[in-house]
Amino acid sequence: MTLAGVTAIAALSSTGEAQDTAQAENPELEKIRALLKMHDDAMTSHDLKGVLATFAPKAVIIGSGPGELWSGQEEIKDAYQHFFEGFDKGKQDFHYNHKFGGLSADMGWLVASGEIKGTKAGKDVAFPINISLTVTKSAGKWLFAAMHFSTLTSESAEKPKK
Repeated sequence: MTLAGVTAIAALSSTGEAQDTAQAENPELEKIRALLKMHDDAMTSHDLKGVLATFAPKAVIIGSGPGELWSGQEEIKDAYQHFFEGFDKGKQDFHYNHKFGGLSADMGWLVASGEIKGTKAGKDVAFPINISLTVTKSAGKWLFAAMHFSTLTSESAEKPKK
């Protein structure tokens, strides 16, 4: 897995300037932002227990490549142990140009698009990122139920045509 796939999991952060239409619509979204920040902080510091605390017991993560599908706490734990190997601890910066979301009483969604900058083995890297999250409320606490990330990882990847 590349740095792109690894860092994509931690991608949705409260840092960076972004359009955020959902925040104005529902103040409960701040609790989702706090969950995302908790995840980002744990991911950045390679804190496996902290990352797992953000996921529901039957959560699913899907990446952009074949075989990038992890379900349940044990598979997610294994995936993150490998993700942590793909980037330098504490060296990530997230910038989102667009963020959208919505919530009901016990379910919600968030999507974001932007760029991640970071380091791998001390070398600078940057790549675009798209992420979508489904959240569920259990016993009054918001948790990730599903996460999908996608990114272009090839330096020769074509840019979308207008």
